[in-house]
Amino acid sequence: MKLYRSMLIQKTVAIVLALAALSCGAISAHAQTLTASVGRTTIGEDETLNLSVRYNGSSNTRGQPDFANLSSQFEILNQSQSNRMNSYNGRVESYTEWQMILAPRTTGSLLIPAFEFQGARSTPIKVTVSDAQPVEPGNVKEVFIETSIDKEAAYVQEQVILRYKFYYSVNIDELAKEDLTFDNVLIEPLEETRYGKTINGKPFQVVEFGYALFPQASGVLEIPEQTWNARISRSPRRSVFDFNGGRYELKRLKTTAKTINIKEKPASFPAGATWLPSSALTLAESWASDPSQFKVGEPITRTLNLQANGLISSQLPEINTEARDPRLKIYPDQPKLNDKLDTDGAIAQRIETSAVVVNEGGEIGVPGVRIPWWNTVTDELEYAEIPDRKFWVAAGEKSKQRPIVPAPPAATEQNNTQQLSTPSTTPGGASGAPSWLYLLVAVLILTNGVSILLWLRASRQRTNTVTSKDNQRAGTDSEKSLLNAFKNACEQGDEAKIRRSALAWAQAFWGKHTITSLSDIARKGTDSDLKTQCLALDASLFRKDDASGFDPTAFYRAVQQVRDSYRVNKSQNTDELAPLYHG
Repeated sequence: MKLYRSMLIQKTVAIVLALAALSCGAISAHAQTLTASVGRTTIGEDETLNLSVRYNGSSNTRGQPDFANLSSQFEILNQSQSNRMNSYNGRVESYTEWQMILAPRTTGSLLIPAFEFQGARSTPIKVTVSDAQPVEPGNVKEVFIETSIDKEAAYVQEQVILRYKFYYSVNIDELAKEDLTFDNVLIEPLEETRYGKTINGKPFQVVEFGYALFPQASGVLEIPEQTWNARISRSPRRSVFDFNGGRYELKRLKTTAKTINIKEKPASFPAGATWLPSSALTLAESWASDPSQFKVGEPITRTLNLQANGLISSQLPEINTEARDPRLKIYPDQPKLNDKLDTDGAIAQRIETSAVVVNEGGEIGVPGVRIPWWNTVTDELEYAEIPDRKFWVAAGEKSKQRPIVPAPPAATEQNNTQQLSTPSTTPGGASGAPSWLYLLVAVLILTNGVSILLWLRASRQRTNTVTSKDNQRAGTDSEKSLLNAFKNACEQGDEAKIRRSALAWAQAFWGKHTITSLSDIARKGTDSDLKTQCLALDASLFRKDDASGFDPTAFYRAVQQVRDSYRVNKSQNTDELAPLYHG
């Protein structure tokens, strides 16, 4: 009995072990299942395909099948992976799934190859790709692209406008475009525009993408075909976790290739001049104040504005010219370059300002500007020009009106004496009074007049003496105070204030009619250090040049040295330096 029981237990254990082995084998076989599936097997050239590859087994699978063989016939536009575990009817199922959106690279019969993963292998899938179907009249696609260029031939460096118009009548979640790149071509993206349009009674939204192309070499410019991907939403209530299940569709769109003939610069264009192919170019001049009111030493700001359609600012040349008149100085400022990019293309602007200073009076010539450019509309050479200008500049301040000098008192008295000494006669010829009486009155008047005249002359001499001493003392005091003001300005480092105070001191020192500019100070001073600092201050003020080399301390030292030199000369020859402190 015991032996029977022992044999029965052994058989039961063997059966249990066998069933367990079969169960494990079934589970293992199920875990290694790899399947591939597509939503449809017939598509158009401009359509996409959804591919799903599922591996049943662990939900924590690492790695993925090798999808490299897909790239020979399909382009993988999007790929994601998800791990899931499902339980139903007491059964637990776990799997890993890879989802891809594919775009065919060509038409015909294409093959999705078999994939291998963890010892499992999928079945290959055949897909038929047909040519893109043309749009029938009245049947417009829900998304499409139009490609256009504004010209089929252009000169080198001339602007060519490339436009892509994206039309859509459905909800677009995303639009992915290829980057636009060329060799030897400058590319400037233009302003993006959006608008609505109705086609065959169907409303569309349009997004217009424009590019300004500037080819840098002659020859044939080929604009290649591009592929854009539009993600179309098919669900009114979308979730960021939705991927498939008909919630969105990816459309693959292609642009149209274009060819442009790029011509060389015309031989008739002036040699050495900057090549400017433009549809419109203007050159304007403006002054901060009326240039006919030029004064020696006082700068007037001149502004030149060059603007060109179809160019960028880096293509524009310098505008300012050098002064041909040695009495004229031009201090240019840094140019301002502006580029405006709108839907119509590029507009370039170059603004140059300069301080124009006249150092001497007389007829002064301000140089003009002449810029050649090529009119791409008329295909002809043209010139933008500002003519030379001439102005009359006074040597110094305007002369004051000469005062009217009254007649000397002696002359007035003599006239009165003559009138009084003429006796009045009656019509009958008899006098109204004895003649000796008239003679006595005349003598008395003449005596008094001479006395008054002598007194006035003495009084005037005393007044002139006192006034001359006071003026000289006041002039000396004024010159010293102006020198102190100049010194303070140099210590503060305010260049505009230094210039004003230097001119004020020099006018008090040498005379207002001889000093109107820093150049006058340099010429009067006859000192190399003083000339250097005067020119450096001019450059620093009007050119905003940090490297001008102006040193306020050195400027004051040079002025002080010139002043001391003149004071020594004055002690040796007073007459020669008499006008120094007049002013």
